Amino acid sequence: MSRVVYYNRKFKVLRLGESSFLVVRKYSNVYEQHSHLSSLQGAIFLIRLLEGGIRPTSDYLQESARRLLKEKEFNNLKP
Repeated sequence: MSRVVYYNRKFKVLRLGESSFLVVRKYSNVYEQHSHLSSLQGAIFLIRLLEGGIRPTSDYLQESARRLLKEKEFNNLKP
């Protein structure tokens, strides 16, 4: 069973297990707009980067950002 552990304007974080978190885009009708992370701090960090318009440097977080955002939104992130 999952429960919401962090809520933001565009995103929310669900706790799936002991060390499993799911970041989903709110108000999205596309299932692909989600990403799995292993820590709550990592999930919140990713959300803050995206809200600030910054592209993550980590390959894993970049792929997470790509999954959460639309292609145009991802391409507009600052490196």
